Amino acid sequence: MSRLQIKEKLDTFLQNYLLFTEECEIVYLLVEIRKILDQDNNRKYPILRFYCNWSVHTEKDPTDEMRVIMSDIYRDVVVQIQESKLASNKMKIIGFMYMEDLQEEMGKFLREYNLPTPLISNQNNWLALVKLLVKVLADQAIKNPCADIKRFAFLPAADGCVRGRIDFIKKVGKYDHYDFGNVY
Repeated sequence: MSRLQIKEKLDTFLQNYLLFTEECEIVYLLVEIRKILDQDNNRKYPILRFYCNWSVHTEKDPTDEMRVIMSDIYRDVVVQIQESKLASNKMKIIGFMYMEDLQEEMGKFLREYNLPTPLISNQNNWLALVKLLVKVLADQAIKNPCADIKRFAFLPAADGCVRGRIDFIKKVGKYDHYDFGNVY
């Protein structure tokens, strides 16, 4: 199938599905995006490509971009543990749970290929996607995402919630892992 045919299918899909309600819709979206990226040999969207890959693999090795993000997350978590602080909205883990980097890259991708953008421009639509994507990714760990993290995984959670766990290579204080969660 040509890139143009895939783009047309994706365009129709995005026009018909403004608000995702099923996990299969997310997987289809990411698979079709990955096809376009591959056919165009487009490397401008490494985080989007990572999520496309992550959504269809039970375990995932990190990319260079994901190592940077996970290193930032690790540093924030260490500060939070060492200073006994509550998580703040400025922490990288919060942005990761809301998939802010993914939203930004997906928006650029959709605009580059002249595809509908309500999925990323409407916050309700985006949160619906995040809720479902977290379910798709639950228990699909990223192995050794950076030098200090052994495993990063989203965990099964109630609808509208995100849970996850970061297992450390070395203990941080008395902790060998960090649990995170949020409600949308």
